[in-house]
Amino acid sequence: MGKVLSTFTNGFAGAVSRSVDNIIIALKNASGGDLPFGTPVFLKAGENACLPFDAETSEAGGFLGFTVRVPDKTPETYGSNEGRFNAGDIAEVLVRGSVVLQFEGSAQPGDSVYIRKADGALVTAAGAQGSTLLLPNVTVRKLSDSADCAEVVVTKRNII
Repeated sequence: MGKVLSTFTNGFAGAVSRSVDNIIIALKNASGGDLPFGTPVFLKAGENACLPFDAETSEAGGFLGFTVRVPDKTPETYGSNEGRFNAGDIAEVLVRGSVVLQFEGSAQPGDSVYIRKADGALVTAAGAQGSTLLLPNVTVRKLSDSADCAEVVVTKRNII
């Protein structure tokens, strides 16, 4: 027999949530490790490549967007459908549009999005002086669900 759901989740981190206004670019993953879907990435200086957040070197001015799973790609494109881009692979980066992200704690519509420098977690409140980095032009659109995933909107391109 079928089951009636009383609630729906927002989706999974890195899932493109609306496709009408999205701009997604392809950049090399220049980090030494994997980039999971939904990772905030920054431009690697002097290269057409992206890096994950680094508390020592990442600045708000270098923020590009978020790694995303592009809906029209086949599962074979992402290896074993593992939900990440491997080191050296070409990563799909949403630089404008809507995406679902995993937050540390709850998120409310209209909240700004910050990275907590201590651990790289996405949060919606500024921490003590210098402990968080505001991601420019990123706003929470939809209330977080039971898995702390919320839809956010990158309202305009930050760099490229």
